[in-house]
Amino acid sequence: MAKVDIDLVQRVLKENGVDVRVAAAILNQIREAAAEDAVEREKPAKKQFMVLVSEPEEGLPKDLTGWVVQLLEDDDPREVAAKIAETATGFNSSPKGQRLPLTSFGDACQSLPTKLLKERDVWIKTREPVRVLAVKNTLGRRRNAD
Repeated sequence: MAKVDIDLVQRVLKENGVDVRVAAAILNQIREAAAEDAVEREKPAKKQFMVLVSEPEEGLPKDLTGWVVQLLEDDDPREVAAKIAETATGFNSSPKGQRLPLTSFGDACQSLPTKLLKERDVWIKTREPVRVLAVKNTLGRRRNAD
């Protein structure tokens, strides 16, 4: 909906010779409607990030890859992979999915439409897998040579 300045509406009403009382009533209705719209807007839901790591079949390798995913803050992170898999299954039963079926979790992360994932409150932030490296959580101490 286009937003118009109330002063502009007031000026147009005055230029067209609308009665002052009628113009005031119209402007009050516009102000009330604008206030209601401001109240109706919801705050965006808080979200949390997580990394889904691809688990190869032969065990845990040195090089891990994964996808950065965002979900609602109060959702259970353990259910995210299942939500993506269920969405992929639903996609595969659609006409487009039957033409180009998703066969792996990586395919699902790269190819599922954002709209379908958003309906399940999941947002994939990195479509291509990213490398995951383990690091030590200490920086070490530097000794002063006094």
